[in-house]
Amino acid sequence: MSERGSFVTEYIYCDRCFNACKEVLCKNEKYLKGIVIPSWKNENENLPIIAGKIGGMYANEECNEMEFNLIPEIQEKMCAEHKIRIAVLAEQGQRIFEFNKSDVWIIDKEK
Repeated sequence: MSERGSFVTEYIYCDRCFNACKEVLCKNEKYLKGIVIPSWKNENENLPIIAGKIGGMYANEECNEMEFNLIPEIQEKMCAEHKIRIAVLAEQGQRIFEFNKSDVWIIDKEK
């Protein structure tokens, strides 16, 4: 049985960090589909927020995929000055990840 979850980034002010997230998270695949949130002002503008669907084949794989595969890819591309937060709402659990270029912290883990 497949698991379906969702994710959202915080508002990312740094262009380099936002582009790193966009490159990794804005895919159009079965287990990962991310989009940049459109602005309310103008349909040709976007907000620096990414949201989407993340999936897997076992319980809580959505969180594991983010922590062990996607975040390391983002860390390789992001700047060394900032932290980024991404919330994952899995079908069975949730996590908020905060990370910088070299470390990852779980702010809210499954109870």
